[in-house]
Amino acid sequence: MSCKWITAHSGCENTQDNSEENIRAAVASGADVLEIDIRRINGTLLLTHNLPEIGESCVALEECFRLTAKLSDTIRINCDLKEEGLEQDVLTLAEKNGLKGRIILTGTVCPEILRELPEWAMVSMNVENLLPGLYEALASRSEERLTEEEENRLLQEAKHRGITSLNMHYPLFHEGLCKKMADAGISFSLWTANDAETLRRLLAFDLENITTRLPVLACRMRKEMERSPAL
Repeated sequence: MSCKWITAHSGCENTQDNSEENIRAAVASGADVLEIDIRRINGTLLLTHNLPEIGESCVALEECFRLTAKLSDTIRINCDLKEEGLEQDVLTLAEKNGLKGRIILTGTVCPEILRELPEWAMVSMNVENLLPGLYEALASRSEERLTEEEENRLLQEAKHRGITSLNMHYPLFHEGLCKKMADAGISFSLWTANDAETLRRLLAFDLENITTRLPVLACRMRKEMERSPAL
């Protein structure tokens, strides 16, 4: 078993979130994917997790795309959409900047428009988009595990919409859920594992992706485990 992709979370390797420094560090880390957060501010797509403070400067998405294309011919970009209605504009800008086929959408992706997206656009659907209120329900139960009913609803929704990748907070993931989804051809992208013990445990599964702020460590551990599967 092996994890297909390691994603460098925004702010990886002690850099500032959504900064040019972060983009350069992610590419240099050996990660397969770099993650950025995207919002539209005054009509422009910018890299920012939250609404920026007055006077705060943000990297433009087009600037990020140009820099990434210049730094690497292969690294993918996980565009984590922080508000609705950004899908098409992000993909149009990516294609304009030579990144066709290298974009993964997560975040507030609308399940209803999946069939309208170009075939080259990859989507890892956040589980809360299919089960609205999920994280609030978990918090109210003080739990970090879905009920069997929630897991079955998640499976049914994913199959109904033709979704093959689910983006999930890693504590919710477990072996039984992995097998249930794998039998239906659905894989997992897990966020955000930031310690060696958690990374080692998750890397033992056949996953599509693990997102981490420590991509150098994660890539090294994956390589070591592929060489010595018993570790």
